[in-house]
Amino acid sequence: MLAPAVLDHEARKAIESSTHAGINLCWTCSSCDVECPINIATNRLRPQKIVRLANLGFIDELLSLPEIWYCLTCRRCDYVCPNLVKPSTVISYLRKEAVRRNLLTMEMDLRYRDLCARLQCVRWHVAAQCLKGDMESITDDKWYDWMEIPIKGLTREIFFDDIYSSIAFRKVADNSSVASCFTCGGCSGACPVFSGRSVFDPLWIFRMVYLGLEKEILKSPSIWLCIACQRCTEVCSQLVKGHLIIQHLQELALEKGVVDSSFPFRWYEAQKAIYPRFIKEIDALFMDSGLDGLDKCKDHLELHSSREAIIAESKIADYV
Repeated sequence: MLAPAVLDHEARKAIESSTHAGINLCWTCSSCDVECPINIATNRLRPQKIVRLANLGFIDELLSLPEIWYCLTCRRCDYVCPNLVKPSTVISYLRKEAVRRNLLTMEMDLRYRDLCARLQCVRWHVAAQCLKGDMESITDDKWYDWMEIPIKGLTREIFFDDIYSSIAFRKVADNSSVASCFTCGGCSGACPVFSGRSVFDPLWIFRMVYLGLEKEILKSPSIWLCIACQRCTEVCSQLVKGHLIIQHLQELALEKGVVDSSFPFRWYEAQKAIYPRFIKEIDALFMDSGLDGLDKCKDHLELHSSREAIIAESKIADYV
């Protein structure tokens, strides 16, 4: 018979004091699980489980979870929680703690960040295919080609005589206070999807809107890469509503027929095909490395399955 799980009160307090994520307020409604795009596509990232383990103080088990590296930091789990619990904040804390404890070397952290940046290149190419209506299966060759193929940005010269926009497009600019933007770059620095101006750069998109370059921006795959995390809006000192700008651009592209009405469905299904492959790349990055820090992670992963069995057997999970 498995031994009961025992709460680690000190670890629990340390996690909550460092994150202020309200982990004790979770009532396991699973709203976060059904909203998470990675979980929808792969069934391998449950924010609720992470919050529950944090509430039990199982810090070592949390640090061993590969799931903490699958997270896109879109924060949808935070936005949908009826009790304002912040699973994404817990995940962010765990990633930093893994580096601090040398479970993950700085070199591996940089390689992980590079993989996330290359993911956005893949998403850009997939969005471009979806816009053409000819989305095909993502083969190994395509995946690695898209990770490496450079994406060209807008290269033609822009003259003021070329600048035009419809009334609907001007409303996007007026309603979002984009004219107040002084190009500080804070939005780009905070954006988890930012990976170069030609792929996805919030500041570039906002400047295109400000200049009235309707045709160029509405046809760009870049506007569909936004994960609606709202960080660009939160960090803007000029109160520019960046996430709403991109949302309105997407709506306008559909309204004006720049993209066909079935595109959102194709794009949604395409991302469900992208994320399992992304997780596979993360697993390969972490588990195939010979670095000491990752060897420690492997040891923790062996403990993880047994601890999960203990949690399932224990009544504590029902108590908390």
